[in-house]
Amino acid sequence: MKPLSQPVVPPLVPVLLAMMTGINAGSVSGLSHPVWTVIISGVAMLVCVLWVSEKKTIIFSLCLAAGIWSGYQSVLIHSPPVPAGHISNFFNQRDIVLTGQVKSFARQYPHKTRIIVDCRTIQVPQDAGVSNRLTATGRIYLNLYGTSDVPIQFNDQIRFAGPVRPIRNFGNPGAFDYLTFLKRQGIFGSVHTHVSKIQKTTDSSLPVWTRGIQYLENIRNQFYAFVMTRLDHRDGAHVLAALVTGIKHNMPPMLRDQFARAGTAHLLAISGLHMGILSLIFFFFFYQVLSLFPGLLISAKARKIAGVLTLIPLCLYLVFSGFSPSTQRAFIMIAIFMISFLMEKQTHPFNTLAVAGIIILFADPAALFSISFQLSFTAVFFIIAGMKVMEKYLKINPPKPLKFLISISSVTLLAGLGTFPLIAGYFNLVSLVQIPANLILVPVIGFVCLPAGLMSLMVWPLAPGLAAWLLTGAARLVEWCALYAAWLTDLPFAWSYLPAWSMVDIIMAYLILGAVFWALYAKKSKPVMAAVMVVLISIYGIRMMTRSGAPDHMTVTVLDVGQGNAALIQTIENKTILVDGGGFSGATQFDVGRYVVAPFLWLQGITALDVVILTHPDTDHMNGLVFILENFQVGTLVKNRDTSPHSAFDRIMAACRKKKIPVFIPDCENNQMNWENTGLTFYQCRSLNTEWDVNDNSLVFKLTWDQFSMLFPGDIQAGREGLLTGDKNNRLSAGILLSPHHGSNSSSTRIFLEQVAPETVVISCGFNNPYRFPHPDVIHRYEQNNIRIFRTDQHGAVTITSRGSDYAVIPYRSGN
Repeated sequence: MKPLSQPVVPPLVPVLLAMMTGINAGSVSGLSHPVWTVIISGVAMLVCVLWVSEKKTIIFSLCLAAGIWSGYQSVLIHSPPVPAGHISNFFNQRDIVLTGQVKSFARQYPHKTRIIVDCRTIQVPQDAGVSNRLTATGRIYLNLYGTSDVPIQFNDQIRFAGPVRPIRNFGNPGAFDYLTFLKRQGIFGSVHTHVSKIQKTTDSSLPVWTRGIQYLENIRNQFYAFVMTRLDHRDGAHVLAALVTGIKHNMPPMLRDQFARAGTAHLLAISGLHMGILSLIFFFFFYQVLSLFPGLLISAKARKIAGVLTLIPLCLYLVFSGFSPSTQRAFIMIAIFMISFLMEKQTHPFNTLAVAGIIILFADPAALFSISFQLSFTAVFFIIAGMKVMEKYLKINPPKPLKFLISISSVTLLAGLGTFPLIAGYFNLVSLVQIPANLILVPVIGFVCLPAGLMSLMVWPLAPGLAAWLLTGAARLVEWCALYAAWLTDLPFAWSYLPAWSMVDIIMAYLILGAVFWALYAKKSKPVMAAVMVVLISIYGIRMMTRSGAPDHMTVTVLDVGQGNAALIQTIENKTILVDGGGFSGATQFDVGRYVVAPFLWLQGITALDVVILTHPDTDHMNGLVFILENFQVGTLVKNRDTSPHSAFDRIMAACRKKKIPVFIPDCENNQMNWENTGLTFYQCRSLNTEWDVNDNSLVFKLTWDQFSMLFPGDIQAGREGLLTGDKNNRLSAGILLSPHHGSNSSSTRIFLEQVAPETVVISCGFNNPYRFPHPDVIHRYEQNNIRIFRTDQHGAVTITSRGSDYAVIPYRSGN
């Protein structure tokens, strides 16, 4: 191998990659012994030295080894072994008292407030009423309900009572690993309590910087309330509040989806684009002021001083907007660019990007696994690479308006192209209208609405009327932009949800993109890179083709949706049937359909459903179907005759009308759905008694194929079970039973179990649910009948596969 005569240019990019490799190695291996650090560093150094031989490249190799070592070591520093006093050792213990320090701005929801608390001490009750006070470590989410005249602020010392609940994932294949996501932030559990039970123990002599942060937090919350009140919680108010304050968690999901489908979701987060625009605005302002002094202007110090002064409001805005990770990264990148400008160093933009990455990862190695980190750095990388390619081919100097349009279009296209594999992998969404959307929305929202919102923030304390006038005008512009985005996304094929991409798919896509960019940039390598692209595309095409094909077995998956029901049937005829969609009731905003059911369907390669069955319009069966009906192609909706006053039911029926989805209501004469080999038979489908509980009116049906059968009884109770068993025309016997009403004692009567005679029962219920389902008496009846029991709260998703003559049950977890 020919040795390299010069270090790779730009030299800091390989060092960043080496550091990322070390972080991955530390995260995967979990080997904390110092010997492993030495071994990993030594092997990396040996490989680098063998690869090159000259002095400069040996130094460069040592830098690579140092990068790997620092990345690996940083994981160990930031993720030490769990000590005895760690909060995770006290989960679900009663009567414990915690003290801690608030480490985040309060996040206000309609019915609760959430903060992050760094635990300091824990008081555990012992025998004879004696309490043992220990030093505690680890962070938790503290969820506060109710209102209080004394707000909880950043860095406050507080005292509160547990119990601490562990963070728990939904147990479905391919589900988002929320537990690991929070652990990387140091968060291990959660506490729910009333705000009146919180005691503030903060010392009155707080540091000046802490008081400053708390003051900014107060201003932020007050200005957010001012925006939402003056603009009457309109869509424009939510967008402006997100632009200026960074508070966007209360934004309506439909509005957020509208921007995402148009490829403009980045406008709703304070990140690189916003910080870049703000830096331009502040730099221009300070430079114009300093230009009034001839001495500074002639000596060229005006630009440098303006650059230094620009970092001050950016730093304040970083804190004001909530100090989010994406804003931190944007500030670091802008600061590095600004320092390079002040030092009059023409650094390579890839080097600047690499420095920002190294600083961020050294401070927080877990940022490497953050979606926003990956998206922001990938977008900037492809923008820089694309601009380098365009410089070789575009030699024209168009007029300024045309140049601006070309710049916006190029940046949008390059950022979209670079982030497409990640977006497909994480969000399963592709937008084909992002260029026309960004051409309008970026200038209007970025250069008009954002400055107007900031101006209203500045004048608000002295002239609230003027601030309201500025906000009203900006809100109208935002809403016009939203209408434009809605018009674009209503066009045919403007956007689409995609089947889930695996890590292999993402890597293959980036290899192909890298080959394309390299072939365009390095002319001498075109034939080689063209051959590489052909090979990569061929491999990827063959891999995609092998995924499809007719199934050789039937699959039924009862999903873990917490306290609710959802099951997917995949027939031998390649038909897909979704039975219920889960859902939470009450104050929670968590959308089971969006975050649990839909990702599982995408993982299976499903973007269209032949049949959706709503057994009855109860929230824990119905709410999750809203997202499914609105975002998937659905052939037929099957439901009973009941209606519901809940908004979820109205949205389901509205989606059916808008998308012209036929609604099938089985009755005693028309009570079957059949394909070539698979059939669904519905029993006693009329609404039986309007005075009965809505549960007893559930659709009850049996799935059959050859010798395989499974009964889906919804939430029926003893009364309906008696009617079903009393009708001799009903052939209820089935090999598998989905437990009625989540294992409630009001269901699964002895005569019902005798007639169904199942070998296996699957209970869909939530972990530690407030109803205490399944009831011990029901479990006892199942055991008396020698029925195998699987529970979603213990086993996660339960998958049943059958080739007609027999079946196998595969739980996602081993259970307890």
